[in-house]
Amino acid sequence: MNASSGVSGLEEALAELREDLRGAPPIVCFANDWRGDPTSKHHIMRTYAEETDVLWVESSGMRRPQLSKTTDLRRMWSRVRRAAGGLREVHPRLHVLSPLSIPLPGSDWARRANAAAYRFSIRGALRRLRLDRPPLLWVYTPTVVPYLAGLPRAGLVYHCVDRWWAFADYDAAVMRACHEALCRQASVVFASSQELLEDCLAFTPNAHLIRHGVEWAHFARAATEELPRPADIADIAGPVLGFFGLIHEWIDQHLLARLADAFPDATLVLIGKVQADTQILARKPNIRFLGQKPYAELPAYAAAFDVALIPFVMNELTAAVNPIKLREYLSAGLPVVATALPEIRLLADNPMVRIAADGDAFIAGVRAFLDARPSRAAREAAALAMASESWPGRCARMIRLAREAPSWT
Repeated sequence: MNASSGVSGLEEALAELREDLRGAPPIVCFANDWRGDPTSKHHIMRTYAEETDVLWVESSGMRRPQLSKTTDLRRMWSRVRRAAGGLREVHPRLHVLSPLSIPLPGSDWARRANAAAYRFSIRGALRRLRLDRPPLLWVYTPTVVPYLAGLPRAGLVYHCVDRWWAFADYDAAVMRACHEALCRQASVVFASSQELLEDCLAFTPNAHLIRHGVEWAHFARAATEELPRPADIADIAGPVLGFFGLIHEWIDQHLLARLADAFPDATLVLIGKVQADTQILARKPNIRFLGQKPYAELPAYAAAFDVALIPFVMNELTAAVNPIKLREYLSAGLPVVATALPEIRLLADNPMVRIAADGDAFIAGVRAFLDARPSRAAREAAALAMASESWPGRCARMIRLAREAPSWT
């Protein structure tokens, strides 16, 4: 693999990003918790922090907590502790702020209280960081829209990466209303999938399709280097069918159980935090849950995968998903079998991707890759083909479009 050409492309994208960010204001990003596995939000804001100051504001809850749930109580206590810790630097030029807020979306009195708390906290953080210019407000969590009035701004970006109203735990009416309000108020809107773009264009003409990128150099190591197999899978002798990501409501556990039965000599390795009842999978002797792993270790696990999996259920939520893990798997040179999501179907011509319309097709796709395993050269070529999908290129285009918006100041 000519890795130097991939690195050269990254350097060109970074140079383009530096040029587009020249003279740009600081960014105040409204997102969810900073901790945990990196998402598109983390990658994008870390990329921008290479050239400008970023204040990441951990936003108020998008659902009403259930005090009977231990996990919700722990989450609330953790938020209180982070708020008490004040402003913290997590990356050069990137600071995290956790304002205390009342997690009652839809409540008028909670909305007013949270708006006051956010204005006070954010203005104070900008002063402490000596960021005097009005910032670019960059919103991921739509429930913050009532808190934005009164904040200084150079412009307002709404980055739509999920169909929020389709999550089982969220109030669909509240999320739809917040989504619409942000679309109408934003200087520019970015959507990470074609389905989401259509959701946004219903309320604004200033919406653009910006698909997710990938931290290419990080994952390409799985295809270009001899990485040692992690200790907790070193004993696996047969094929490894691998997945990494959050194990939640959108993972098709019945499909994974069928895979385990169809390939008894293989091991299904599931990496990620579990936020669903997985009893159906726990009974399978060849399914191994490894839990959440540090992001830095994922390439070593990917290098051990024979086939990578994207086993999503098909519903309103996942129809709008553009899974980052697809680009991460391909950057690692892995053959991928995936549910036939709209964004994944766009890669139907990629020889390293098999798209399955149902469980039988999914099993057939895995079997095909195991029977005719891609060569090392094919895996290296698959990785190299993803170099142009890197985050700096995506970020350069977004900041350029934001600066071209009529309301940019």
